[in-house]
Amino acid sequence: MLDLLREIERELGGHPDEVSEAERIDAAATHRAVGRVLRAFAVVVALLFVFSSERLVTWVNGFEVGPVQDRVVSASTAWNALMAESGLTMPAEAVRAEVNDLRGMSWPEVRARLENEKARGREGARLLRGALFEEQG
Repeated sequence: MLDLLREIERELGGHPDEVSEAERIDAAATHRAVGRVLRAFAVVVALLFVFSSERLVTWVNGFEVGPVQDRVVSASTAWNALMAESGLTMPAEAVRAEVNDLRGMSWPEVRARLENEKARGREGARLLRGALFEEQG
């Protein structure tokens, strides 16, 4: 499609090296898409640094020995200590414990747990409907 537009512009007298409007629009859309992806990636990295600092320590401990690597390891260890001290590692630890519990379950236990969750959902919906009907009645 861009080739066809370029040929039409050449026939109308446009400069062959001049960037067409379609190419400008395409470049702007690509630039915006890359910017959105980079911002999303930065948010994910920031969340991992805050809520998964122990994984950061594990990752940097695999680095080779050297002056820069030693500083990175000590900085990540200090960061993890600050996060643990302030309690910000608790959400990741809670999720990890829940996942480990699920990994240790057998299939009958998983089915029973799913049935319990369904029953809790139905009970909650029944209670909510009851509260709504009491207000209307």
